[in-house]
Amino acid sequence: MRASKKIESAVIIAISLLFGLIFWLVDGMFEYQFFHENLSFLLLEGPETLWQALFTKVPPHSLFVRFSFIAASLLGGVLTALFVYRKRKSDEALLESRREKMDLQSRFNRSRKMESMGILVGSVAHDLNNILSGVVSYPEMLLRDRSLNGNHRELVAATLESGQRAVAVVSDLLTIARGVTSPKPPLDLNGLVREFLSSPEFLELRKAHPHVSVETDLENNLARINGSALHIRKALMNLVANAAEAVTGKGAIRIRSGRRTLTEPHSGYTEIPPGDYAVLTVSDTGGGISREDLGQIFQPFYTRKMMGRSGTGLGLTVVWNTVQDHEGYLDVTNGPEGAVFRMYFETTRAPATRPRPAAAPALEECQGAGEKILVIDDEPTQRDIACRMLGLLGYRTEAVGSGEDAVDYLKVHSADLLVLDMFMKDGMNGPETYEAILKINPRQKAIIASGYAENRSVRRTQAAGAGAFLIKPYDMETIGLAIRKELKGA
Repeated sequence: MRASKKIESAVIIAISLLFGLIFWLVDGMFEYQFFHENLSFLLLEGPETLWQALFTKVPPHSLFVRFSFIAASLLGGVLTALFVYRKRKSDEALLESRREKMDLQSRFNRSRKMESMGILVGSVAHDLNNILSGVVSYPEMLLRDRSLNGNHRELVAATLESGQRAVAVVSDLLTIARGVTSPKPPLDLNGLVREFLSSPEFLELRKAHPHVSVETDLENNLARINGSALHIRKALMNLVANAAEAVTGKGAIRIRSGRRTLTEPHSGYTEIPPGDYAVLTVSDTGGGISREDLGQIFQPFYTRKMMGRSGTGLGLTVVWNTVQDHEGYLDVTNGPEGAVFRMYFETTRAPATRPRPAAAPALEECQGAGEKILVIDDEPTQRDIACRMLGLLGYRTEAVGSGEDAVDYLKVHSADLLVLDMFMKDGMNGPETYEAILKINPRQKAIIASGYAENRSVRRTQAAGAGAFLIKPYDMETIGLAIRKELKGA
């Protein structure tokens, strides 16, 4: 930058001198011609040669020539400086325009890529949930058999634990698919941070990284936000886990909360419009993120860690989609010591609520009394699992593999309740099936099950009269409680 300014200054000086020299030459030639061609001024002593006109003789009005030379030089300098200034401004505006265009294009491409990833991941998650139903549900039912001996019981329990861990990964995939639609009551971010710091997940993280300290700086009387405590807490956990992995040797993680008012758009990792925000910040002393990685860190399975040892590569993607689902904004920068992640959430004046988690129901509370349940699912394994579970819970069951078969069955028979799959590959889907059944029995009760997260199809079916929504794979208590609640009309 300094070299460029020196060059510009030299150009201005050179052009200024050139302007003055040209004026001097023109004026000297004018005087020479004037004294030789105008006889009325022959008595005046004028230059006899052009050389004298230019350098030797000093004509009567030479003072005018001197001042003219200075004025011409200054004019040349001013004009040149003005030209250089306007040119520089024009170049800077062009570069800024190109930079903004490239930035917008990059953000657009990133958003489209994440959207495409979400669609792909949602389909994968659906299929995995169907597969994992057998891995989780059959071991659960086996463990309820008291005749299963100790050695075999341990093997089955280990299988169930592995299946449950796989289910947790698929749950992350469903979050990435932007399919998680959950209530978003007024939420106290500071209270959520404190609950996280006393959670078993955080204590396990501290054990795995004893060399990393965690510091907090929470602003008093922080404005509330509308949010899902479960999902924001999971996003916070992923950011803290990612920060702990980034620190080598002794280091620190800092969790901050604060209020920020933007009066004009802020160009962060995403464009943040003006407004009042509660900002949750997680920073670390891990050295920061390279420019190459910065544009890709939220992509699924993009990780510099060793897969299988340091997470699944989904943590930051879950953070991205959680913030998007809350209509919030993300900013990622490199601070003096390491990476800084900021989550922006719009504030609300509504008082915060503290939902208390319900105690897990005992299996006895989920028992049926011989009611008839019709299971509607296009997957044979799913039908078998549901019927076996409901049989153990004391229900009578029938199962069909399509919406058309369900409609035909209910034209002749009756069922106290339906367990209805939302997505069936061939024929009618869940909402269409339930709407057709309501034409036969307008008071037909049903609960919904799907390998996808809650979506428009689920809400459409619930609006028509269906009850609870269960994500596969479900356990016996979950489906038993949902059925008891629906049958009682609670």
